[in-house]
Amino acid sequence: MSRKYAAEINVPEEGKWSSILALVVGLSYGGVGGLQLLVSFGLAGPLIGFTDLVGGFLLMIVAAVFLTGVSPLSKDEQEGYAFIAVGYILAAVLFGLQIMVILTNSLGRLLGFENWQDWNIINDITPSLWLFIILMTTTGFLWIFGNLREKLIPNMKEDITQ
Repeated sequence: MSRKYAAEINVPEEGKWSSILALVVGLSYGGVGGLQLLVSFGLAGPLIGFTDLVGGFLLMIVAAVFLTGVSPLSKDEQEGYAFIAVGYILAAVLFGLQIMVILTNSLGRLLGFENWQDWNIINDITPSLWLFIILMTTTGFLWIFGNLREKLIPNMKEDITQ
């Protein structure tokens, strides 16, 4: 892919750091998803929020998407950024669904429905919720530090080419 396309969509010239990000995020989602599956099948001790079998499979899917992008990004192929984007979208959808579950459960408790009297929010804080918060916080910090680096060292790329 030409570098002109990369400049138009404002992606880094090399995909080394992006591939590392995709690898770390993919392994995180995969590890937590695998643990959630083990807890769901009863192969690991009980953990609060890790009892959802479908949630474990969904986390594994998000991990697979991120990990699929590692190889193209490490080869500086710009198509790898599509895997990161889709991974973020899937993680955001899972986060949004978990927020909806929390809202509906809290509404059931607020309205005094019989099945919701013993509900507490701790059981609804699942890995899809806190993994996405960690992902977005980390991404925000990386974006801030990247912009600071560009402002503090604006002509570094120009000096190297001369």
